[in-house]
Amino acid sequence: MTISPPAGLKPLPVPPNYMRAAEQDQVREMTGPMGRPDGDHRTAERIIEQSPVLSRFLGGYDHLAIGDDLKRQVGDWTEANPDPDSRANAAYDLDKVLRFIDNLDDRKLNASHTRNGVVDGFSDSGYNTQDNSEARLLSRFSQQGYQVLRRA
Repeated sequence: MTISPPAGLKPLPVPPNYMRAAEQDQVREMTGPMGRPDGDHRTAERIIEQSPVLSRFLGGYDHLAIGDDLKRQVGDWTEANPDPDSRANAAYDLDKVLRFIDNLDDRKLNASHTRNGVVDGFSDSGYNTQDNSEARLLSRFSQQGYQVLRRA
């Protein structure tokens, strides 16, 4: 027996900050930056524009203290990088990391709110982070790399 949904009924939209379990597992398995998937030809600017968590993070001051360390992990997404494909790949990877961190269970990171589109826990323009927060995890990622995400 097949049940069809009523005509005109559409699936609920997926919130922009939501990351499916399979995508979270993929990030946990990453050992380094992967870049955009085949067929994704967006620019770094477009990726940043389309990602609420990435655009908020880069639009504020919180990234200033860890920006250089983040670039060592994912690549340079800024205009200082002359290669547009490399910039786009770096922006894509940074977006993936930020969304992953924003989607972690707030029972594990109790100084943060899950899936709110913000990396919670920064203070003093990013120079301080709260214990047990998304910001602290991102700071550790910027220094230690992808293995930090496996344990998150």
